[in-house]
Amino acid sequence: MNGALAAVGFLTRLPVPRHAHDLERAAAAQGWFPVVGLALGGLLLAADRILAHSLPEASVAVLLVVLLIILTGAIHLDGVSDAADGLLAGRSRVERLAIMRDVHTGSFGVTAIVSVLATKWAGLVALPRDVRFEALLLAPCLARWGMTLAVASLPAARPDGLAATFHRASRPLVTVTAGAVALAASVVLLGAGGALAFVAATLVAAGGAVVARRAVGGMTGDICGAIVEIGEGAALLFIAALARHGWLEAYALA
Repeated sequence: MNGALAAVGFLTRLPVPRHAHDLERAAAAQGWFPVVGLALGGLLLAADRILAHSLPEASVAVLLVVLLIILTGAIHLDGVSDAADGLLAGRSRVERLAIMRDVHTGSFGVTAIVSVLATKWAGLVALPRDVRFEALLLAPCLARWGMTLAVASLPAARPDGLAATFHRASRPLVTVTAGAVALAASVVLLGAGGALAFVAATLVAAGGAVVARRAVGGMTGDICGAIVEIGEGAALLFIAALARHGWLEAYALA
């Protein structure tokens, strides 16, 4: 239970005991990250059901994007901004890492945040009603699985910081467990199409790890955040595309 609370305290702004707000505890609780993603998805789903009675889908989609920002405290969006500024503006490994630590946001960072939020909105609007339940639950789960995989598979670019702490604490069994949870949730909710969504989320995370290795020699906390944000948008769009092509086996859990 302490591990679950630590994961909630790190990934969200939901109220948890003060002792749960500890980076070392959160690092040891990485196996819970996909579960926390499912919980976030459940909150999005509840809001979606309430708002859908009074507002059109496009408006609901905007509010769901905003709600997810509130629930997570924009922790991952900050990573998107810093990662974009560092990776796109810096010319060397040292310069990129230095820019990522700069508290100021540049034009690349602002553009990246807008693009990520627009991608999520586009994915939500594109979701057919008959898979909305499943997609809202899965997207945050798959994105946090991607973060768990990336930080476990690639050493940190710096000897200190979030990525270093998480990589030191990662264990193969924990990573496999997190992946098993994400895969099981995907298959239960969307059948064989869910397995495809899981593979897509894994590839997004692997792509982020490749970019991190080539650009700065390893993972950083900012790139972890970017992987989560990009992963959510990609999962929503991918599930919407599968549904519109008739490739999903969505069970009537709603």
